[in-house]
Amino acid sequence: MTGKKPAESVEAPRPEEGAAAPSVAQALNAVHKAMEELAGLLGADPEAAAKALKEAGQAASDNLAELASGARDIGQVGLADLSDSVRRNPLPWLAGALGLGLIVGLWRNRASAS
Repeated sequence: MTGKKPAESVEAPRPEEGAAAPSVAQALNAVHKAMEELAGLLGADPEAAAKALKEAGQAASDNLAELASGARDIGQVGLADLSDSVRRNPLPWLAGALGLGLIVGLWRNRASAS
């Protein structure tokens, strides 16, 4: 994975680079915090509790959308890196695909014979 990336690759933060995208743990912590606030409000005012629940749902939705976007970006970068690697070194990839196909074919024949 050395060399330059193709022009069509999407630049996105990699997990090992300390990306600013929220993690699953951060999303869960935000939901936990909202649930604690809701529990505190339930005894006081039903309208305030309903509002807090709505805000917690929106915050969780926003966090999950950000996580999905980050995962998509990382996947696109990984796919671009893989594509670049196949373009630079096609023979090892072809040999690997042939070997994998042979193994799967033998496994299927053995499974159908049983």
